[in-house]
Amino acid sequence: MSNLICYCSNVTEQEIVGAIDNGAKSLSDIKDMTGACTLGRCKELHPKGT
Repeated sequence: MSNLICYCSNVTEQEIVGAIDNGAKSLSDIKDMTGACTLGRCKELHPKGT
């Protein structure tokens, strides 16, 4: 099971690695390809509130 990295968009570590493997060169590329960090609710939805 892959670690959940982005709680607001349910993006896993494997999805981020996949985006990099498929050409993502920047955080912006990763956001565009996975939807990570686009809803701004990760801290709110993270079980530890962090």
